[in-house]
Amino acid sequence: MEFDEIVIKTADRIKRTLQFISDDIKEKCEEIRLRLGLPVCLTVEGKTLFVCEDSAVSNVLPRNPLIAAKDDVNLTLSLLCDRSVYLHESEIKQGFISLTGGCRAGVCGVFNAEGMLVSVASINIRIARQIFGCANGLLSYASNGLLIAGPPGSGKTTMLRDLVRQLSNGESGNYYRVAVVDSRGEISGDGVLDLGVNTDVLRTVNKRDGIEIALRTMFPNFIAFDEVGTLDELEGIKGCFNAGVGIITTAHCLEMSDIWQREVTRKIVNMKAVENVALLSSKLGNTPKIISYKEFENACC
Repeated sequence: MEFDEIVIKTADRIKRTLQFISDDIKEKCEEIRLRLGLPVCLTVEGKTLFVCEDSAVSNVLPRNPLIAAKDDVNLTLSLLCDRSVYLHESEIKQGFISLTGGCRAGVCGVFNAEGMLVSVASINIRIARQIFGCANGLLSYASNGLLIAGPPGSGKTTMLRDLVRQLSNGESGNYYRVAVVDSRGEISGDGVLDLGVNTDVLRTVNKRDGIEIALRTMFPNFIAFDEVGTLDELEGIKGCFNAGVGIITTAHCLEMSDIWQREVTRKIVNMKAVENVALLSSKLGNTPKIISYKEFENACC
């Protein structure tokens, strides 16, 4: 989903300002952030830019920032939910709203004891973009499992998506069968994004069920899914790691030592679910650092 398409989902006053931002900024924009009573911000190439009332942007706090009022934030939430917040309650309890095209909006505010959103304080709309060829250097490292690790905004999902597309399209010399278990719709964009000609997508929040279905019915060469968040989730899916299927997944990590310090990622590597780790830098587009299981073990133990 392009910038102008996602801006339609914001309150009228915000939309009218954002629509006239320069095309260069629109093309590079990664996030749109609305915070109650604070300036509207954009994330562009990892940096924060403030939006001015006249549609200019500034890398320092301007005198005329566009301030998100309560009505702006509330209406934007409603529009992101297609005017039915109730239908998105289960997602909002987890702090996000799935949008079309692989985009996602993070939501912060006051939640009650049942996990229901009582009032919204900030919204972060992440704009998904497909970058063809960004995973060119990863094909040879994926055959025995690959963990794509990096900090927020480093392009983990973008890299995973392109790797799936290349494996599926035969760019490695073989048209591999790939099953994507898409828990939030970000990888596939609910069918909008190109994942190749030999890919099956299972849209389910339960990775364990999705992986079991994929193994039982799709007979994939690879299974790709987003980050394993908890030990319980890892316990539920680790059976697939010994099924002769290549695993491609992601993890939030700043550096190699973080992978070892986090129990979930350490166990993924220790059980040899993946043979290699692709460590991304904080800036999307930089060449990943490839770390083999043996190198990783020697460096962290």
